[in-house]
Amino acid sequence: MEMARNAQRRIAEEAAQFMVDGTETEYLYAKERAVLMLGLSSHARMPSNSTVKEYIERLAKLRLGEEEVHRRLCQMRQIAAQIMTLIEDYDPFLIGSTLSGAINEKSDIDLHAYSDEFEIVKSLLADAGYRDIEEELIENRKGSFIHLRFQQSRYTVEITIYPWSWRDKILNSSITGKAMKRASLAALKHLLRVAL
Repeated sequence: MEMARNAQRRIAEEAAQFMVDGTETEYLYAKERAVLMLGLSSHARMPSNSTVKEYIERLAKLRLGEEEVHRRLCQMRQIAAQIMTLIEDYDPFLIGSTLSGAINEKSDIDLHAYSDEFEIVKSLLADAGYRDIEEELIENRKGSFIHLRFQQSRYTVEITIYPWSWRDKILNSSITGKAMKRASLAALKHLLRVAL
């Protein structure tokens, strides 16, 4: 039992390292690579995504220092609030590490918004000065939707545009498997006030 726990910890540490370094961007692939690198059996019990996320957070604080993590987090949340204010009619929510606070050097700003015409959201952003907005059609078991991606300051911003009919759906997190945590613009503004 102790050996299994030790193997899980080692996999979590290595997977976190791969994700912080940018070698892998998906938890599953990072864990599989860690198993290979450590020479463990492919049947080894994998750590949860939440455990890997904890190690990512620790690594970020070690590398950047708590003060720099706090500074970046505030900056990322401010950028999110500016964008969410601009697209407020499309019911935006902040999700992911910028909401949870578990950021690292590679973290981006992840938003969800709702519209049946993503071009309107893209035009709003372009008219406000956001440049080089890439769009990508995503099709998976959840359905079809659009990702908008662009750079703001030093950060990547990703906005997933879901159909308006999805507005009341709470999606599950790929990390925890539970209902995804998300913050409205009002909740984000409260977070920013508390952080100051």
